[in-house]
Amino acid sequence: MFKFREFQLDPDKGLTREGDPVALEPQALLLLHFLVVNRHKIVDKQHIVDEIWGGNAITDAALNTRIRSVRKALGDTAASPKFIKTFPKRGFRFVATVLEVGEEEEPSAKPSRWWISVAGAVAAMALIAILLLWSTDRSTVLETEKPSLAVVQFENLSGENAFQYFVAGLTDDLTAHLSRHRELFVVSSATVFSYADAQATPMEIARDLGVGYVVRGSVRRSNDNVRVSGELINVDSGATIWAEVFDRRLTDAFTVQDEISQAIAGQLLPEIYQSDTARLREKPTEDFGAWDLYLQGRARQAVFSKIAQLDALAFAQDAIERDPDFAAAHSLKARALGTIFFFQWSDSPQDTLVSATEAATRAIELDDQDAQAHAALGYIYRFTGDADRAVANLERAVGLNPNDARIRLELAHTYDWFRMQDRALPQIEMAIKLSPRDPMLQNMFFYKGHILFHLGRHEEALDAARHLGAVATSDTWRVFHHLLRAANMIELNRSDEARQAIDAALLINPKLSISAMKRQFAGSKNHPENRKVWLSSLKSAGLPE
Repeated sequence: MFKFREFQLDPDKGLTREGDPVALEPQALLLLHFLVVNRHKIVDKQHIVDEIWGGNAITDAALNTRIRSVRKALGDTAASPKFIKTFPKRGFRFVATVLEVGEEEEPSAKPSRWWISVAGAVAAMALIAILLLWSTDRSTVLETEKPSLAVVQFENLSGENAFQYFVAGLTDDLTAHLSRHRELFVVSSATVFSYADAQATPMEIARDLGVGYVVRGSVRRSNDNVRVSGELINVDSGATIWAEVFDRRLTDAFTVQDEISQAIAGQLLPEIYQSDTARLREKPTEDFGAWDLYLQGRARQAVFSKIAQLDALAFAQDAIERDPDFAAAHSLKARALGTIFFFQWSDSPQDTLVSATEAATRAIELDDQDAQAHAALGYIYRFTGDADRAVANLERAVGLNPNDARIRLELAHTYDWFRMQDRALPQIEMAIKLSPRDPMLQNMFFYKGHILFHLGRHEEALDAARHLGAVATSDTWRVFHHLLRAANMIELNRSDEARQAIDAALLINPKLSISAMKRQFAGSKNHPENRKVWLSSLKSAGLPE
């Protein structure tokens, strides 16, 4: 039994506070017990992983999530630790005074058999949920010389769940405004939004991401009026650098975004907003109703299902009907159609591809500075095998918005598609750096592993495969995880492990075979050497013909 402040920790009964049970999941209890037992020293992350997870490969996210759970249960914070202190690049230490009660000998540093059995029972289920939360501790500060910031999702104070898409859209657009500044490193909104259900504070999110600044705020709607508050905070000092409240008509929401983004950019880099003021003041459309439809469509397009893409397409078409010159709506239409084509959700795929190309082309005609339009058109050209136009449009998109992780992912995939792996690798690495908790992180790690495979860097490819396995959320990506491991294992002459990986893939998809994959590749326009090398390695690893 261990006592610290108002808490008691019993290895067999759990955590209590002044006699009342404190809810804490078994794996977090394991972690707390281990830190308390080893309180006389700093415990590095690998030591914790070895003891709590049995040495299994996990991401930092699993550990950081459990650390946050323990801190929350104890009412502790990373900024002002009373119990668990983070030592950057070294590990963690339990720093509160501990009194051992009813112990006749020094406790072992190893958790009890009961705790280990509990951990084994919950590990499979818990890791699936935990590993979806990909983050970095503040001990790993972003390696960038640029001022780095994250825009956390603004709080909806309207009391209307139906208004949440508007708040999310406003936050996302503010991120996009700031991302246009090459002098800033802006974390992807997809990564920031992934914290929505984690109950983390803006400062905790910022420290997890390792950024220097965080933007937070709130939105309150009253009839046709909206109040938006914004605040820019220095993460290290906690000082508010800038704060302001904007009262506007709902139809003036564009102006609010512009004013907030200019104010923030002005505080960080005064010369930025002076040069970009004209661009930032451009309204995407004069029709607020069209913009509202566009926001709803954009929210649906982020969901990878046939129904969601069809919904996004309908919203985009409705927005275009209200404002035929609304470039972003045409870009959204192209995105939805391209996704429908890629996942084979269309009864007439060629017609879908033509319509997607026309929509993206129209978006660029209306606004040549629209990064999403260029990205959509480039990705569509990839399907047709037009390498020059695919690469040119995606490179243009990255030039217009260098902080968009999804565009970087698409450029990396396209380089890889046309066997330009040396150019693909820096792009996929930047995508992961920009958005380390992105819902498409599984895509990113697969393409990183695939790129490294074709570069002959097989050990590094296996590391990417390990990360992919940790974040895979569907059987499709779990199969890719095993195939990626098999292809690289066989190239390293680790034939037994390669065969085990093939067997694991076949356990998920028994119909998997070389001939099935050849049929899948038959209609694609990717580089034939990619297919040849990939299938040859999988065949050598033991994938049935």
